[in-house]
Amino acid sequence: MKSLLYIKTETRDREGRLLNRTRMRRCRSFVQGYNWAICAQFLGSSSPSPALGPVKDTGGTNRNLRTCGIPFRSNGGAGVTDTGIRVGTSDDAVTINQYSLQAPIAQGLGAGQMEHMAQTFNFIGVAGNQCSFETQRVFVNNSGAPIAVRETAIYMTVFYPTTAAYIMAARDLISEDVPDGGAVTVTYTIRIVA
Repeated sequence: MKSLLYIKTETRDREGRLLNRTRMRRCRSFVQGYNWAICAQFLGSSSPSPALGPVKDTGGTNRNLRTCGIPFRSNGGAGVTDTGIRVGTSDDAVTINQYSLQAPIAQGLGAGQMEHMAQTFNFIGVAGNQCSFETQRVFVNNSGAPIAVRETAIYMTVFYPTTAAYIMAARDLISEDVPDGGAVTVTYTIRIVA
């Protein structure tokens, strides 16, 4: 069995006209936080010994993970930046030990900021030997100037040991120039192949 991740992006101007659309492509960008989170769930212990980790959270703090009742929560609501799909401006290469976007774009209407819309999910289902779902988030630029979006990531909630912590599961490089009043949509497809 293989677990695969795909990404596609789309940018529109303030009138909704399509400026750029990328075809769905396979990602090779899961980072260590993702694997640690899976290991914590497989372990099935709320107090593993020895400690599971450390893994850096999105703020750079070392965390030892444990099994939790809400693993892999990545449903970013409108304006939420702790979880869900995020975007940034860095084009630094992806490495396995990264724990956050290199230059995250803040939530807001100010210079260099974008509005983070609520993340949505679509269960695609089973087709042959594949089972997939997709998740999508729109980022609106009302900052007064264009923003060059060059990276995207999936942030998710895990537990350390009894409080929520946020880790990055994947990071990918993209190239979308979002005009003032425009928006970029990032869609990830997660697929398991038997």
